[in-house]
Amino acid sequence: MTGNIAVFVTDQRQKNLAEYLPGKKVLLDWHNTQKKGAVEELVENCGYFIFPTPVSKLNRYPKLEDMLKYELINEKHEDKTVIGGAFTDKWIEYLQQHKISYFDLMKDENVVQKNAHITAEATVAEILKYSAYSIYGQKIIVCGYGRCGKSVADLLAAMGAKVTILARSAKARQMARGNGHEAVDFSYGPEEVYGARTIVNTVPAQVIREPMIQEMHKDTVIIDIASRPGGVDLVAAERQEIKVVAALGLPGIYTTKSSAKVFADAVISQMQLQQCKGGGKTWIYQIVI
Repeated sequence: MTGNIAVFVTDQRQKNLAEYLPGKKVLLDWHNTQKKGAVEELVENCGYFIFPTPVSKLNRYPKLEDMLKYELINEKHEDKTVIGGAFTDKWIEYLQQHKISYFDLMKDENVVQKNAHITAEATVAEILKYSAYSIYGQKIIVCGYGRCGKSVADLLAAMGAKVTILARSAKARQMARGNGHEAVDFSYGPEEVYGARTIVNTVPAQVIREPMIQEMHKDTVIIDIASRPGGVDLVAAERQEIKVVAALGLPGIYTTKSSAKVFADAVISQMQLQQCKGGGKTWIYQIVI
Protein backbone atom coordinates (compact mmCIF):
# COMPACT_ATOMS: atom_id res chain seq x y z
CA MET A 1 0.00 0.00 0.00
CA THR A 2 1.26 3.45 -0.89
CA GLY A 3 1.65 5.89 1.99
CA ASN A 4 0.76 8.93 -0.09
CA ILE A 5 -1.89 11.16 1.46
CA ALA A 6 -4.65 13.28 -0.10
CA VAL A 7 -5.78 16.10 2.18
CA PHE A 8 -8.92 17.93 1.09
CA VAL A 9 -8.59 21.52 2.26
CA THR A 10 -11.62 23.62 3.12
CA ASP A 11 -10.17 25.92 5.78
CA GLN A 12 -6.88 27.04 7.30
CA ARG A 13 -6.94 24.31 9.93
CA GLN A 14 -7.05 21.63 7.26
CA LYS A 15 -4.20 23.29 5.37
CA ASN A 16 -2.13 23.44 8.57
CA LEU A 17 -2.94 19.80 9.29
CA ALA A 18 -1.27 18.83 6.04
CA GLU A 19 1.78 20.91 6.95
CA TYR A 20 2.22 18.97 10.20
CA LEU A 21 2.24 15.59 8.46
CA PRO A 22 5.67 14.16 7.55
CA GLY A 23 6.20 14.11 3.80
CA LYS A 24 6.69 16.21 0.68
CA LYS A 25 3.85 18.65 0.03
CA VAL A 26 2.13 19.44 -3.25
CA LEU A 27 -0.58 22.10 -3.37
CA LEU A 28 -3.40 21.69 -5.90
CA ASP A 29 -6.63 23.53 -6.63
CA TRP A 30 -9.52 21.19 -7.40
CA HIS A 31 -11.38 23.85 -9.39
CA ASN A 32 -8.42 24.57 -11.67
CA THR A 33 -7.26 20.99 -12.24
CA GLN A 34 -10.39 18.87 -12.39
CA LYS A 35 -10.76 19.20 -16.19
CA LYS A 36 -7.22 17.95 -16.72
CA GLY A 37 -7.77 14.96 -14.46
CA ALA A 38 -4.64 15.80 -12.47
CA VAL A 39 -6.30 15.28 -9.11
CA GLU A 40 -7.78 11.95 -10.14
CA GLU A 41 -4.38 10.67 -11.24
CA LEU A 42 -2.74 11.65 -7.97
CA VAL A 43 -5.58 10.30 -5.85
CA GLU A 44 -5.21 6.90 -7.54
CA ASN A 45 -1.78 6.62 -5.90
CA CYS A 46 -2.92 7.55 -2.41
CA GLY A 47 -3.44 5.17 0.46
CA TYR A 48 -4.92 7.75 2.82
CA PHE A 49 -7.68 10.29 2.31
CA ILE A 50 -8.17 13.06 4.87
CA PHE A 51 -11.62 14.58 4.54
CA PRO A 52 -12.70 17.95 6.03
CA THR A 53 -14.24 18.30 9.48
CA PRO A 54 -17.16 18.01 9.43
CA VAL A 55 -17.24 15.63 6.49
CA SER A 56 -20.58 17.17 5.47
CA LYS A 57 -18.56 20.01 3.88
CA LEU A 58 -18.04 17.66 0.93
CA ASN A 59 -21.77 17.90 0.18
CA ARG A 60 -21.07 21.25 -1.47
CA TYR A 61 -18.98 19.55 -4.16
CA PRO A 62 -21.00 16.68 -5.70
CA LYS A 63 -18.51 16.15 -8.57
CA LEU A 64 -15.68 15.77 -6.09
CA GLU A 65 -17.73 13.34 -3.99
CA ASP A 66 -18.47 11.22 -7.05
CA MET A 67 -14.79 11.14 -7.96
CA LEU A 68 -13.80 10.14 -4.44
CA LYS A 69 -16.33 7.34 -4.26
CA TYR A 70 -15.10 5.99 -7.58
CA GLU A 71 -11.42 6.14 -6.61
CA LEU A 72 -12.02 4.57 -3.21
CA ILE A 73 -13.49 1.41 -4.72
CA ASN A 74 -11.13 1.36 -7.70
CA GLU A 75 -8.78 -1.63 -7.67
CA LYS A 76 -7.07 -2.00 -4.24
CA HIS A 77 -9.72 -0.24 -2.23
CA GLU A 78 -9.22 -2.57 0.72
CA ASP A 79 -5.84 -0.92 1.33
CA LYS A 80 -7.20 2.60 1.50
CA THR A 81 -8.13 4.48 4.65
CA VAL A 82 -10.40 7.51 4.99
CA ILE A 83 -9.92 9.91 7.91
CA GLY A 84 -12.24 12.77 8.77
CA GLY A 85 -14.33 14.34 11.48
CA ALA A 86 -18.05 13.74 12.05
CA PHE A 87 -18.81 11.45 9.11
CA THR A 88 -22.32 11.71 7.70
CA ASP A 89 -24.58 8.66 7.81
CA LYS A 90 -24.38 8.37 4.01
CA TRP A 91 -20.60 8.28 4.01
CA ILE A 92 -20.52 5.73 6.84
CA GLU A 93 -22.96 3.53 4.95
CA TYR A 94 -20.90 3.81 1.77
CA LEU A 95 -17.58 3.04 3.43
CA GLN A 96 -18.98 0.11 5.38
CA GLN A 97 -20.76 -1.27 2.34
CA HIS A 98 -17.49 -1.33 0.39
CA LYS A 99 -15.42 -2.44 3.40
CA ILE A 100 -13.24 0.66 3.32
CA SER A 101 -11.36 1.44 6.53
CA TYR A 102 -12.20 4.79 8.10
CA PHE A 103 -11.38 6.72 11.27
CA ASP A 104 -13.56 9.46 12.75
CA LEU A 105 -11.43 12.09 14.48
CA MET A 106 -14.41 13.33 16.45
CA LYS A 107 -14.80 9.89 18.04
CA ASP A 108 -11.30 10.10 19.47
CA GLU A 109 -11.58 11.05 23.15
CA ASN A 110 -8.31 12.97 23.21
CA VAL A 111 -9.21 14.95 20.09
CA VAL A 112 -12.68 15.78 21.37
CA GLN A 113 -11.39 17.03 24.71
CA LYS A 114 -8.65 19.21 23.22
CA ASN A 115 -11.05 20.47 20.56
CA ALA A 116 -13.48 21.54 23.31
CA HIS A 117 -10.79 23.66 24.98
CA ILE A 118 -9.89 25.31 21.67
CA THR A 119 -13.58 25.91 20.94
CA ALA A 120 -13.97 27.59 24.34
CA GLU A 121 -11.16 30.05 23.59
CA ALA A 122 -12.67 30.81 20.20
CA THR A 123 -16.09 31.32 21.80
CA VAL A 124 -14.57 33.97 24.05
CA ALA A 125 -13.23 35.69 20.94
CA GLU A 126 -16.74 35.66 19.43
CA ILE A 127 -18.22 37.15 22.61
CA LEU A 128 -15.66 39.96 22.64
CA LYS A 129 -16.31 40.58 18.95
CA TYR A 130 -20.10 40.83 19.13
CA SER A 131 -21.02 41.82 22.69
CA ALA A 132 -20.90 45.38 23.96
CA TYR A 133 -20.15 44.14 27.46
CA SER A 134 -17.03 42.99 29.29
CA ILE A 135 -16.88 39.35 30.30
CA TYR A 136 -15.65 40.19 33.80
CA GLY A 137 -18.58 40.63 36.18
CA GLN A 138 -21.16 39.82 33.49
CA LYS A 139 -23.86 37.20 33.96
CA ILE A 140 -23.51 34.79 31.05
CA ILE A 141 -25.84 31.90 30.28
CA VAL A 142 -24.36 28.69 28.86
CA CYS A 143 -26.90 26.26 27.42
CA GLY A 144 -25.74 22.67 27.76
CA TYR A 145 -22.98 21.16 29.87
CA GLY A 146 -21.31 18.61 27.65
CA ARG A 147 -17.61 18.84 26.81
CA CYS A 148 -17.89 22.17 24.98
CA GLY A 149 -20.37 23.62 27.45
CA LYS A 150 -18.14 22.71 30.37
CA SER A 151 -15.01 24.14 28.72
CA VAL A 152 -16.80 27.36 27.78
CA ALA A 153 -18.31 27.78 31.25
CA ASP A 154 -15.04 27.10 33.05
CA LEU A 155 -13.09 29.55 30.90
CA LEU A 156 -15.69 32.30 31.26
CA ALA A 157 -15.79 31.80 35.02
CA ALA A 158 -11.99 32.00 35.16
CA MET A 159 -12.30 35.36 33.39
CA GLY A 160 -14.64 36.64 36.08
CA ALA A 161 -18.05 35.99 34.50
CA LYS A 162 -21.03 34.91 36.60
CA VAL A 163 -21.96 31.74 34.73
CA THR A 164 -25.37 30.09 34.85
CA ILE A 165 -25.82 26.71 33.18
CA LEU A 166 -29.10 25.67 31.60
CA ALA A 167 -29.21 21.88 31.31
CA ARG A 168 -31.91 19.23 31.07
CA SER A 169 -29.94 16.57 32.90
CA ALA A 170 -30.01 16.67 36.70
CA LYS A 171 -26.61 15.00 36.68
CA ALA A 172 -25.18 17.74 34.45
CA ARG A 173 -26.62 20.44 36.71
CA GLN A 174 -25.15 18.77 39.76
CA MET A 175 -21.75 18.58 38.06
CA ALA A 176 -21.96 22.26 37.07
CA ARG A 177 -22.76 23.29 40.64
CA GLY A 178 -19.87 21.18 41.85
CA ASN A 179 -17.63 23.21 39.52
CA GLY A 180 -18.84 26.47 41.02
CA HIS A 181 -21.54 27.51 38.55
CA GLU A 182 -25.21 28.26 39.01
CA ALA A 183 -27.28 25.62 37.22
CA VAL A 184 -31.00 25.26 36.51
CA ASP A 185 -33.36 23.44 34.20
CA PHE A 186 -34.39 25.02 30.89
CA SER A 187 -37.85 25.65 32.35
CA TYR A 188 -36.23 28.47 34.36
CA GLY A 189 -34.65 29.90 31.21
CA PRO A 190 -36.96 32.92 30.77
CA GLU A 191 -36.26 34.33 34.23
CA GLU A 192 -32.53 33.55 34.05
CA VAL A 193 -31.92 35.29 30.71
CA TYR A 194 -33.55 38.51 31.91
CA GLY A 195 -30.39 39.57 33.73
CA ALA A 196 -27.96 38.36 31.07
CA ARG A 197 -26.56 40.07 27.98
CA THR A 198 -24.70 37.08 26.52
CA ILE A 199 -26.03 33.58 25.87
CA VAL A 200 -23.84 30.76 24.60
CA ASN A 201 -25.61 27.73 23.18
CA THR A 202 -23.90 24.36 22.81
CA VAL A 203 -27.01 22.19 22.36
CA PRO A 204 -27.73 20.99 18.77
CA ALA A 205 -31.49 21.17 19.28
CA GLN A 206 -33.86 24.11 19.66
CA VAL A 207 -33.64 24.99 23.35
CA ILE A 208 -33.70 28.80 23.13
CA ARG A 209 -37.35 29.36 22.28
CA GLU A 210 -39.74 32.29 22.13
CA PRO A 211 -40.63 32.45 25.88
CA MET A 212 -36.93 32.78 26.69
CA ILE A 213 -36.22 35.19 23.84
CA GLN A 214 -39.09 37.49 24.86
CA GLU A 215 -37.35 38.12 28.19
CA MET A 216 -34.03 39.16 26.61
CA HIS A 217 -32.85 42.73 26.45
CA LYS A 218 -32.45 44.23 22.99
CA ASP A 219 -28.66 44.29 23.25
CA THR A 220 -28.39 40.60 24.20
CA VAL A 221 -26.17 38.52 21.92
CA ILE A 222 -26.63 34.78 21.41
CA ILE A 223 -23.47 32.91 20.36
CA ASP A 224 -24.65 29.58 18.94
CA ILE A 225 -21.74 27.16 18.59
CA ALA A 226 -23.92 24.05 18.18
CA SER A 227 -23.95 22.17 14.89
CA ARG A 228 -26.79 22.82 12.46
CA PRO A 229 -29.65 23.52 12.79
CA GLY A 230 -28.44 25.13 16.02
CA GLY A 231 -30.43 25.70 19.18
CA VAL A 232 -32.22 29.00 18.60
CA ASP A 233 -35.70 29.86 17.34
CA LEU A 234 -34.40 32.22 14.68
CA VAL A 235 -37.86 33.51 13.73
CA ALA A 236 -38.58 34.55 17.31
CA ALA A 237 -35.10 36.07 17.66
CA GLU A 238 -35.58 38.16 14.52
CA ARG A 239 -38.99 39.28 15.70
CA GLN A 240 -37.51 40.44 19.01
CA GLU A 241 -34.46 41.94 17.23
CA ILE A 242 -32.04 39.73 19.16
CA LYS A 243 -28.68 39.19 17.48
CA VAL A 244 -27.80 35.53 16.87
CA VAL A 245 -24.28 34.60 15.80
CA ALA A 246 -24.03 31.16 14.16
CA ALA A 247 -20.47 30.43 15.28
CA LEU A 248 -19.80 27.16 13.48
CA GLY A 249 -16.42 25.47 13.02
CA LEU A 250 -14.57 27.85 15.33
CA PRO A 251 -11.38 25.72 15.57
CA GLY A 252 -11.10 26.06 11.80
CA ILE A 253 -11.16 29.87 12.14
CA TYR A 254 -9.25 30.65 15.35
CA THR A 255 -5.93 29.16 16.55
CA THR A 256 -5.81 27.07 13.39
CA LYS A 257 -2.29 25.77 13.98
CA SER A 258 -3.08 24.50 17.46
CA SER A 259 -6.30 22.85 16.33
CA ALA A 260 -4.55 21.39 13.29
CA LYS A 261 -1.82 19.95 15.52
CA VAL A 262 -4.47 18.12 17.55
CA PHE A 263 -5.83 16.52 14.38
CA ALA A 264 -2.37 15.82 12.95
CA ASP A 265 -1.23 14.00 16.07
CA ALA A 266 -4.30 11.77 15.90
CA VAL A 267 -3.82 11.15 12.18
CA ILE A 268 -0.16 10.23 12.61
CA SER A 269 -1.02 7.92 15.49
CA GLN A 270 -3.75 6.27 13.44
CA MET A 271 -1.57 5.85 10.37
CA GLN A 272 1.47 4.87 12.44
CA LEU A 273 3.64 7.14 10.36
CA GLN A 274 7.24 7.72 11.37
CA GLN A 275 8.71 11.20 11.19
CA CYS A 276 11.58 10.98 8.72
CA LYS A 277 14.43 13.39 8.15
CA GLY A 278 13.88 15.37 5.01
CA GLY A 279 10.19 14.44 4.94
CA GLY A 280 10.63 10.82 3.87
CA LYS A 281 9.17 9.43 0.67
CA THR A 282 5.54 10.16 1.44
CA TRP A 283 3.79 12.63 -0.85
CA ILE A 284 1.08 14.78 0.66
CA TYR A 285 -1.34 16.31 -1.82
CA GLN A 286 -3.12 19.37 -0.40
CA ILE A 287 -6.20 19.64 -2.58
CA VAL A 288 -7.98 22.96 -2.08
CA ILE A 289 -11.70 22.59 -2.74
